[in-house]
Amino acid sequence: MSLLGLPPEIVDELLNLSLPHSIQHFSMSCKAVYARAAPQLRRHKALGQKWKRALLLASDHGNPLRMLYEISQDPLVPQYIEALDLREWPSTAARAMPAEMDSNTFRTDAKAMDAIKDLVTDSIVLQNAGLDPDEWWEMMMNEDVVDEMAVQSEEVYTPYTIVMLLTQLPNLKSLQLPPGWAGFRPFDDAAMRSGEDDKRIMTLLDALVAQSYRTGAPLGQLKSVLPFMSEGYEERAGLQAIQAFLPLKSMRSLFLVSCLAVDDNYTGIPFEWRYPTMTTSLRRVELAFCCMDADGISVLLARTPLLQVFKYSHQTKWHGCEHDWNPGAFTEAVARHVGPSLTDFALTIDDLYGDVINGASSVLSFSNLKRLEVDVRVFCGPPIESGQKRGMNAFVPQGDRAWTVEDIPCIGSMLPPSIVAVEINTDFPNPDHVALEALLKNVKEQRAERLKSLETVVIRQYDAESARDMVERAGITLAIYDELGEDRPRSMMPSWKREFARRVGGIRWGL
Repeated sequence: MSLLGLPPEIVDELLNLSLPHSIQHFSMSCKAVYARAAPQLRRHKALGQKWKRALLLASDHGNPLRMLYEISQDPLVPQYIEALDLREWPSTAARAMPAEMDSNTFRTDAKAMDAIKDLVTDSIVLQNAGLDPDEWWEMMMNEDVVDEMAVQSEEVYTPYTIVMLLTQLPNLKSLQLPPGWAGFRPFDDAAMRSGEDDKRIMTLLDALVAQSYRTGAPLGQLKSVLPFMSEGYEERAGLQAIQAFLPLKSMRSLFLVSCLAVDDNYTGIPFEWRYPTMTTSLRRVELAFCCMDADGISVLLARTPLLQVFKYSHQTKWHGCEHDWNPGAFTEAVARHVGPSLTDFALTIDDLYGDVINGASSVLSFSNLKRLEVDVRVFCGPPIESGQKRGMNAFVPQGDRAWTVEDIPCIGSMLPPSIVAVEINTDFPNPDHVALEALLKNVKEQRAERLKSLETVVIRQYDAESARDMVERAGITLAIYDELGEDRPRSMMPSWKREFARRVGGIRWGL
């Protein structure tokens, strides 16, 4: 029997079943079906507009539970959600939230709450993970009653509800967790927590990852994890907080703010890889206002064999974590693990309260590097091979002359032949005058003799052009940051940081 020979009610049911992914193709199969599909097409459009990007207020702890209510009322809802933002700033989220989600009336509706409970207690994912669904529901209800001061400060931590929401989303591609997710520290022995909650959460996340390869599985299409923290000295979350998502085969991009990977037995939060047989599929990692040392970043990069873009800016964190920082060792760690695969590399400094222990001295082993952005300051320390160190544990081998900024090599001699574009951010004239002059010496000769692919070199200066003569003598372009007097902070001078803010948000400073 042909499609047109079927009873109309059967065609209607087939159209309903084709939502959301096949409705458009199915409805175009013939004019008669297209005419019959009008109600389904209207519903498809409405659901897509409402749910494709779900923006929820970080300061409203009830939103994840409210979303579960919506899902319990219409099982098609989770099929449409491709982006979940649990950290959206109030000014944006207030505009984006569906009006009918602005109340908590479902909480006083026994049938509504029973429907959400059934969604949880019938969860096959929980059962397969060996977790008690009734206990999970009880934990969700416990965390649903929170301190209002915590709500106002965006420190609400409702992991049971959030992870249960994630179990419902098979088409999720982009995830932005709430700031309270910083409280998830399942592998940190120093965390002042019982640990049982984090263990349960981790067990369920591991189960989601294990089954993510199946067609239609939750998180099976997740491609990007976006920032959930703010920038600042006291803002910090362990890189371990998002580790559970990294082994997903669909993951391609990681964008984070204020994450730590430092094991100093004091102010840092260590990062250890807990999946010995697994690597990541990440192609892009951008870490802004973060605090990591060479050992910490090595744990991640050693498991990212496909990485093409790596960008990092350093910020001293709470209680002086990484007060002195070692961009020389950091660059060597990047080179050792992903140097040959990178096409884009950025290394900049937001706030460094102490000294550069060792400066970067070469990116020659980045054999396919096309684009590089650096701050002058990342070179302002003795190279590792000198045996010298600066900072609180400064050291100069006996009989050696102490390194000075005049010893910084020419930037041209540090670059691989593959390089196409270089951007250098300077605080000229203080303290960068001598350092910048050292970097630019012989750059014309290097471009002519060795760097045949190098098209652009830009020196970017903050709100001034006093470096113009020096820069133009070297045949380089000078760019002036904040020349319009918009009072943008120095930390946003690197072009990659401003592109980060435009592309994924997560930085409260303006562009």
